[in-house]
Amino acid sequence: MILDASALIAGIGDSRAESRLRGGDIAAPDLIVPEVLNAIWKLARRGFSVPDRATVLGLLDKIRVLPSLPYAARAAEIADEFDHPVYDCLYLALAEAQGDVLLTADARLSRKLGKTRLRKRIRLVAG
Repeated sequence: MILDASALIAGIGDSRAESRLRGGDIAAPDLIVPEVLNAIWKLARRGFSVPDRATVLGLLDKIRVLPSLPYAARAAEIADEFDHPVYDCLYLALAEAQGDVLLTADARLSRKLGKTRLRKRIRLVAG
């Protein structure tokens, strides 16, 4: 399964989600590291309670992190086709290339894919 930053952040603190992460073969492009850390930083700046950095880094360490560059051209094509940010499409390009499913909390991306051929490559989680 391919995991994006929104799904990882949505699962932090959920014991079932964290257990799946620790026990499964989950991959993501290297973009996930700065994206997750930046999201946690933003939440903390806004006064939200956030997990400690060691917990977040420990979860990231359970993910098979792959280089983004091999998927960049396809991500740009998907971004153009669906008018959606390239960094989100990078996760989808990886899922497509791996013949896998992207787990995301990005409802907007899910809606944009609608009934397209890429719809089978995305699974929406509560976020």
